[in-house]
Amino acid sequence: MVQRKMLGSVMVVGAGVGGMRAAIDLADSGYKVYLLDSAPSVGGIVAQLGFMFPTHDCVLCRGTSDHGYGCSRPSISPFLLDHSRHPAIEIMTNSTVVGATGLPGDFTVTVHHRPRYVDVDKCINCDECSRVCPVDLGSEYQAGLVTRKAAYKPSVRAAPNAYVIERGPYCDPCRKCEEICPTGAINLDEQESYREIRVGAIILAVGYKLYDPTPAEELGYGRYPNVITGLQFERLTSRSGPTEGVVERPSDGRRPERIAWIQCVGSRDQAHPYCSSICCMYATKEAVLAKQRLPGVECEIFIMDERAFSKEYTAYFTQSKDLWNVDYTRCRISEIKEDPGTQNLILHYHDEAGALQSKTFDMVVLSVGSEPPPMAVALAEDMDIELNEYGFCKFDKFEPLDTSRPGVFVAGAFATPKEIAETVIDASGAAARCMALLHGKSGTEITKVEYPPEKDVSGEEPRIGVFACLCRPTIDGIVDVQNVLSSAGQLPGVVHVQALEYGCLAGGPEAMREAIRAHNLNRVIIGACTPRTHLALFHDVVRQEGLNPQLLEFVSLRDNCAWVHRDDPRGATRKAREEMRVAVARSRHLEPYGKETREFSRSALVIGGGLAGMTSALAIADEGHPVTLVEKTDTLGGYLAHLYQTAEGPNPQRLLKSLIKRVHNHELIDLCHNTEVIGFEGHVGNFKARLSCSGNGEPPRCWEVEHGVVVVATGGAEYKGNVYLYGEHPRVITQLDLEKKLSLDIDMVRDLKQVVMIQCVNSPDQEIPYCSRTCCTNTMKNAILIKKINPACEVYVLYKDLITYGFREQYYTEARERGVLFLRYRDEDEPKVESLNGELLVKVKDVILGQELTFAPDLLSLSMAILPAPSNPQLAKLLGLPLSSEGFFMEDNLKLRPMDFTREGIYLAGLAHYPKFIEETIAQALATAGRAMTILSKERLQVGGTIAIVDQVKCVGCLTCVRVCPFHIPQVDPTAQGVGAIIGAAYIEPSLCTGCGTCTSECPANAIQLRHYRDDQLVLAEEPILGQWVAA
Repeated sequence: MVQRKMLGSVMVVGAGVGGMRAAIDLADSGYKVYLLDSAPSVGGIVAQLGFMFPTHDCVLCRGTSDHGYGCSRPSISPFLLDHSRHPAIEIMTNSTVVGATGLPGDFTVTVHHRPRYVDVDKCINCDECSRVCPVDLGSEYQAGLVTRKAAYKPSVRAAPNAYVIERGPYCDPCRKCEEICPTGAINLDEQESYREIRVGAIILAVGYKLYDPTPAEELGYGRYPNVITGLQFERLTSRSGPTEGVVERPSDGRRPERIAWIQCVGSRDQAHPYCSSICCMYATKEAVLAKQRLPGVECEIFIMDERAFSKEYTAYFTQSKDLWNVDYTRCRISEIKEDPGTQNLILHYHDEAGALQSKTFDMVVLSVGSEPPPMAVALAEDMDIELNEYGFCKFDKFEPLDTSRPGVFVAGAFATPKEIAETVIDASGAAARCMALLHGKSGTEITKVEYPPEKDVSGEEPRIGVFACLCRPTIDGIVDVQNVLSSAGQLPGVVHVQALEYGCLAGGPEAMREAIRAHNLNRVIIGACTPRTHLALFHDVVRQEGLNPQLLEFVSLRDNCAWVHRDDPRGATRKAREEMRVAVARSRHLEPYGKETREFSRSALVIGGGLAGMTSALAIADEGHPVTLVEKTDTLGGYLAHLYQTAEGPNPQRLLKSLIKRVHNHELIDLCHNTEVIGFEGHVGNFKARLSCSGNGEPPRCWEVEHGVVVVATGGAEYKGNVYLYGEHPRVITQLDLEKKLSLDIDMVRDLKQVVMIQCVNSPDQEIPYCSRTCCTNTMKNAILIKKINPACEVYVLYKDLITYGFREQYYTEARERGVLFLRYRDEDEPKVESLNGELLVKVKDVILGQELTFAPDLLSLSMAILPAPSNPQLAKLLGLPLSSEGFFMEDNLKLRPMDFTREGIYLAGLAHYPKFIEETIAQALATAGRAMTILSKERLQVGGTIAIVDQVKCVGCLTCVRVCPFHIPQVDPTAQGVGAIIGAAYIEPSLCTGCGTCTSECPANAIQLRHYRDDQLVLAEEPILGQWVAA
């Protein structure tokens, strides 16, 4: 047999939040990545959002590594900033895939590149082309609220960080942009091109399209200016929006006093018979944002069901009502009319009692749903993959990240409508699927950059070179750069000053390198645009000349001086001279440092032997890494063992048997039954867990295992409290019990005359304040099965909100079509269940009828909540991990790091994170494997960098650092001696420190210093940073 060739590269199609996450994980694991997007910049729809709920984090900051410049918080998408571009990732914008041939492991992909007309390597973001462009077009980034020029920058922090020309017939007689460009970056004669790229695997993360509500004429979008979409409202609340975060009516700029949101626009209708999954919560977020921005504003959301089904969503929804006084009205809006005099909007609808109502608002926001991306059909044909009946990518229930074509994977909303966190999970999971396919090819297609040995300059007198970019007209047109350089040349230690036409373009770095060699420079200062985009470039320049990158100082002449003092050239120059003087003074005290390299354990510990634990363990072991799989009971399966059917059809028990067999037969998986973790210590790459095994009547056996990463997959359990006569009456069962009966005892169903199902069953003793996500779909599944077996049986579903999100809406529709009746009750009118002479009586007050109904069912089925594992508190304390208010493990960031903990090297999957469906659990388990491989695939770990260092002889043992550290990193080392030879001193593990500087500022003994920001580098007696202004 001829062995098929495998390539160590992957193409990711779509550079939104999912595509970027997949690209990062693959690149960090040693794979070459081609990241494509049809747009002129990366980021997708997420880049247009101002804030993320429930924390209201800024998307730009949380999405980049300059979350507050220098912030140590991990990021999801460093590609939004050029300075963080990964060397293993090639970004290709304005590009689409038009064909793919070959087999898994060796595809040849044809890419069509549309001309940008701007050379990204020459563009300096001077904005001159946009200023002279006479053509106004609708701004995609601002969702059409304002116009932009045909020569424009796609977004505030576009990547590539360059302008683009939307060429049209208006360009040929004009060409002003081409003439004015100071670097010759614009070429309006650029032609389209095609390129063939060979890759081993492909990920499709092309996202979705928001529904255009223009055809829904009854809603007035496009006719009434104050009817806008949810995305347009997002732009109004964003500080990078057209109104800089001020919410105004488009018609007259007046601040609205009453705003309405209309749900399910382009969802749950005949043309879109699915739920878009995101609309309820983004409308709630927008209403809360409106309340925060506009004191006294009235916000009302018109909904059918409130689908707050993810982690902390119910709490956020409740908070919107109780704290922010957002009103919710259940109905479907029939039409919107405009008052021509005031341009206010009149909404007509039928309330729950059936009466016609009208309300007037200043602004109406349409919560539009998701549609397949515009290129879906063409992409499916070019990639030879199947789409489902809704036009989204088709996938299998138990292989949720695989398309119909082997070697081609899917992530995010192209598979089914989903939110940011689920897209991020899919992306890391799809990356793991690629790694499994291309096992052994990590690092084979990445060219490692070689640098000369680093010079030891520690004993040398500072020889400082000062360079400054002219970058006309962006900098030198405002700041007198030559004046700044002349002043810097008089400062102590400066041996060379030089102006660079453009330091970032060809010729600039070479000139700097030549000067470093010619003048034997051991400190370098560069005055340029901004470190956010160019610091890495200049770090690379000094490294190529054998200097440590920390010996370079960056002065932001553009952002800090020219841009903020555009109308005051003299003031801008004075400020530039002062900043340059401070940089020179500081540079004399800089010291080289870097990260230390450590050996580490390339194995994993997986805690929990359910679906998530087994899936994660197999994925890691298939990559060639030993796994210790710990299961506290004597059987594998967890919650999956209680599932017998799925709404989609595939059999969970077959999946369970297959997984158990694979785990038992895998030579790299050490399966430990009846085992618990009783001790834990260490850090990423070098964890040590103490395990205890008991069972079979033998005394407990304890031992230690060393491992580099940990996956927490402790699962969950069905609530089985004494409620609604459960446990007292034999005909009161849970939905899981009913599912088992429907699978193993079908004859029982044939005798049923009436079945009642109660949703959202809560504990009478302790509130369960969250949605368990799966219950409604499981109810539909069981109700449909009953109707299929026994059509004459009456089935009643008593509910508060029906949550069949995504394509699961089809089962709600099918249940109604088969005659299942749905009755809604309110929180204050929960059903009552009694037993009278052995017969069941169920009483409920129906909202629509307004009266109490009584049923005498043959069977009462309860949708019980999924509870966190009882062992979670103990394990969380042992591992030093947080729990959410609901009792599930709390991830580092709800949206952007849903499978990571703040503690690096520990990951989270399955019901330990939050209730979810089988396919969602599988995706997150694979995602943890993908994240783990970013560690395990490395030969050595690099730790340290800009971290806090303890001078232990100064430590007084006050424990201030232990108390104030937000990440709980400092510890007392009992083997060290502090001030006065006291026993014990603070120690900060380099691999854990995030460099936030909290302990440094709080230490009363001044025993802790932050590298690169030591006191003697900031508080300079000879050149005080807060010194007097230098005369211009």
